[in-house]
Amino acid sequence: MILVVGASGQLGTAVVRRLASTQNAERVRAFVRPTSQAEHLRIPHVELAYGDLRNAASVDEACKGGGVDVVIATANTVAPRGRYSFDSVEGEGYRNLVAAAKKHGVKQIIFMSAPVTPNDDAVPTLRYKRLIEKLIVDSGVPYTIFRGSLFMDDWFALMGSSIPLRGAESATLERPFWFARAFMKGTGHLVEGRGIALVAGSGKTRHAFIALDDVAEFIVKAVRKPGALNKIIEIGGPEILSWDDVVALFSRVLGKRVRTVYAPAAVFRLQQLMLSPFSPAAGNLMGMNWTFATAASAYDMSSVGPSFGVRLTTAEQFLRSKLALAEAPS
Repeated sequence: MILVVGASGQLGTAVVRRLASTQNAERVRAFVRPTSQAEHLRIPHVELAYGDLRNAASVDEACKGGGVDVVIATANTVAPRGRYSFDSVEGEGYRNLVAAAKKHGVKQIIFMSAPVTPNDDAVPTLRYKRLIEKLIVDSGVPYTIFRGSLFMDDWFALMGSSIPLRGAESATLERPFWFARAFMKGTGHLVEGRGIALVAGSGKTRHAFIALDDVAEFIVKAVRKPGALNKIIEIGGPEILSWDDVVALFSRVLGKRVRTVYAPAAVFRLQQLMLSPFSPAAGNLMGMNWTFATAASAYDMSSVGPSFGVRLTTAEQFLRSKLALAEAPS
């Protein structure tokens, strides 16, 4: 049995579907909150376990029955539903999860983390990723930790386009979080509608942007993989691109000129400081923009992809496939 925590989110959903659809389908327990929209996970080989990371008893129950031997954790509070804090979910919640995994003899925890940056201490998501990594490593439970570069699905959309969100299940940026919804409502069609792309910083910082579906594939391929145990692995896409490169790619794929509107990285840092007292999650998103405007995640994937048997999606392949969905008749 594989327990997926964060199963109703975009990455969690992609992982669950892959696990349940393999030829020798895994038994999957999808851990979701009672208020989550999880009907799409009622599929063969998947059972729903209702609970909350903040409730230690429900986490213990999810890990206990049915022979759970692998825990996959993708839960986070980047775009929260309701009154969730970073410390309650990614602090107390992950302490509950790791304690339950250790208690019940789980043989592998797979955790989705984020790149290491100079700003980790100043950005809640990144700070808690480092704390969770240490918690898992120190627990004694065998682990696989993936530090993923920036997801095309999210970061290309934040440049002002709805195209990367087409066809996505439980898209992170479409969750009922006021700030993300307001941002996408105001900017979500700038690229395709007005030929304007929004870029934080100089546009020169380079990342190995990765498709979320490829991230899910890495996670599934890591399950019970001996060579993946007790390792922290950086994963990204097959190319290292700057933000300016991505703008040029939008222009090529759309067949029209797309001009760039740059915002200094410091502006996002200021927005983070202003928003955080009122909405820590909104401030966190601005902090992420500030960080990745200047901190690179230019991972070399020449050996990592083949070692997991993952065929990586190029940025152009990703955008063209999404554009085809956008243009398909309803």
